[in-house]
Amino acid sequence: MSEKLAISRRQLLTGAAAVAVGTTLATTPATASTVNNAVLPKAPRPQDVKKTLVTDLEVLSATTTSLTFSWGTFERPHTDHLFPGDRVASDAEVWLTPVNSGKPLKCVHRSKSDTGFHFITITGLKPDTEYRFSCRSFGREAEPGFWFTQVFNEPEVTGTVRTLARPKGRYIQTVAISNDLHIGKEGDSVGKTHWASVMVAAMLSEVKRRGLTRIYANGDLCDHGKYEEAKELRRVCSKFGDYQKDYFLVRGNHDAYDMEKPTSPDPFQKVFPKHKLQTMWVTQDKKLRVIGIDSSWPGTDGGRITDAQFKELEKVLLSDPNKPTLVMAHHPVTEHAARTNGGQRPFILNRKDSMRLQQLFQKAPGVFFMAAGHTHRAHRDAADLPGGPQYAQFCATSPYPGGFTLMDIYEGGYTVTFHRTAMGQALQQTAMNRYAMGYGFYGEYTISRMRDRAFTVLRDMSALR
Repeated sequence: MSEKLAISRRQLLTGAAAVAVGTTLATTPATASTVNNAVLPKAPRPQDVKKTLVTDLEVLSATTTSLTFSWGTFERPHTDHLFPGDRVASDAEVWLTPVNSGKPLKCVHRSKSDTGFHFITITGLKPDTEYRFSCRSFGREAEPGFWFTQVFNEPEVTGTVRTLARPKGRYIQTVAISNDLHIGKEGDSVGKTHWASVMVAAMLSEVKRRGLTRIYANGDLCDHGKYEEAKELRRVCSKFGDYQKDYFLVRGNHDAYDMEKPTSPDPFQKVFPKHKLQTMWVTQDKKLRVIGIDSSWPGTDGGRITDAQFKELEKVLLSDPNKPTLVMAHHPVTEHAARTNGGQRPFILNRKDSMRLQQLFQKAPGVFFMAAGHTHRAHRDAADLPGGPQYAQFCATSPYPGGFTLMDIYEGGYTVTFHRTAMGQALQQTAMNRYAMGYGFYGEYTISRMRDRAFTVLRDMSALR
């Protein structure tokens, strides 16, 4: 490093040091932060550093001013899709420089991990700037493990990544969205508390730590739709705030799994009385109109919308068609979504309802975004009709890749960014979940492409001022 920094032994051991990197990266000093290792189990020191594996590199998130990296160090080589061997304690370095600076890489973060797990965010960067990077342990560069992170033009392959462009005008507000919470889902937990409850609680704590007091949870809130699961969901969410005031719920197909038919007793509604099957809701988030559509139906993984719900939706939208509106439903909508997801069209909203919904949006140009979950992956979906909103699927909260999505709205547009839940036990659980389903191939499908996890949309949003 060109400048030496005083880092205390405590900071070094916890990995919590804030590291100034100077004005070569941004107009203000940048900082680097990692999760506190004290909450993660310690790993032994490597027996032979030369034989250790530095892998599982992920460039998880890019915002207008930050980049987040993750990787691990292991005692011995392992396949990309089976459970790895033991982690080993190691150092961690992130090297960075703007591509157009003509300058060599500079070490902007250095720490020591007693766990062999590294999760590092570099902040204070310039918007819409391409950076060269290198993540290192034991002096060796971390390599990607997933095929999806080894695809042409992905940051892990090119060694370069661009921060998002910042829309023009002043910042207005941030909207937090999660989906696929799956309270009650089977699987091993890293602690004594059921793992999905840990993931949801950690996600809500992380959102609140960021100063956000409202969150929208878009479907598959429970895994089997059982009464006990719904009660546990309410217990966890109550620590964040009040039902349909601070946290807003959209039903997904799993939330109707305990119902044989629409007229069967509804365990989910028993706990959440405002969530009768196939009932939509509307709320105001400052000047933003937010609508939740229930696309679930007992006995099917695919989605549908009843005629009664369509009529209510049309009434609401056409009462003020130009009002900036965010719409959520658990199931993806468009043909692009149908062609690119593993279950094809039967897994998403049916074709008839999809076209009816898109035609309705054409009558309400204020609808600028249609958010979905269900596939557990990030994916931007092309519309079937011109002039409609942006359609996108968001990554899962509890299963891998384990996080939430933030929409930062400015006068001249908005950014959409996925964020892994950066709390110790949640990160440890996510690291295990990476390999736990489908021999790791589930992780390939859900991590998706960087361009789908983080993007900027330019659009006039000044009506929300």
